[in-house]
Amino acid sequence: MIEGYLYIFPLLVFILIPFAYAISFIVAIHLGHSKFEYPFLSRSLSDSPESCIYSQIINFTSFILIITIYIRYRQIAELIRNHPTCGKKYSQLNLIFLICGMITAFSMSIISNFPHPNVFFVRISATYITFIVGVGTLYCEMILSYWIRPLLYSSRILPFIRMMLSIICTLILITFIIFQTITIVKYDNKEKLWTLTSPGWKYHLSSVLSTWILTSCLLIYILTLIIDFRRIKIISPKIFLTNDIIDDQMNDRLSLST
Repeated sequence: MIEGYLYIFPLLVFILIPFAYAISFIVAIHLGHSKFEYPFLSRSLSDSPESCIYSQIINFTSFILIITIYIRYRQIAELIRNHPTCGKKYSQLNLIFLICGMITAFSMSIISNFPHPNVFFVRISATYITFIVGVGTLYCEMILSYWIRPLLYSSRILPFIRMMLSIICTLILITFIIFQTITIVKYDNKEKLWTLTSPGWKYHLSSVLSTWILTSCLLIYILTLIIDFRRIKIISPKIFLTNDIIDDQMNDRLSLST
């Protein structure tokens, strides 16, 4: 039963994304599509079959991320419902958190499904959306975490960690946007296979490192949700057959008539 083990969802997101990169890169090296010396230069996102493996794992992870975001949204909504004095601002912020989280998960799936150079604009646009909206999702969740802290845990450590992760993600995001934009506009990295002697190598390297650091911080933030998810559980929905519903309605009418 998954009812009391909801922390599995953020844990799976934390594990599957690095696993997708690792397994696709290993396959790329085995088939000679990439060099081990430069793992960040791997073309495993555009070559088959590793691109197919990567896409399948990321698509599944995106679905798990959507479930994670929705569970967190419902948890906050339930706390708001039980504390009506908190006002509408938290409900609105919680809704923004849900929408931004869904957009992030969907755009992450787009990145994995449009790996080829001929759809470079789609992939790079989805990358920008994933990181920008993803960081916005962190800020929404961080503010909500500070509000619910007295309701779930007495320590200030967890909200503080989330705040620091949000700030770090913001700084790294700015770095990524600057260097990635330079490599696109000035050095045309649409179909480029980068090497140490390539013009603009330093900008490319900086954008790639920013991507890895930003992704790592986002995953660590998601991992912290395990603590909150251990405090909640869901109850499986009841399923009624149509005939059973009709019979119950008839029995209710008969009981009222008597």
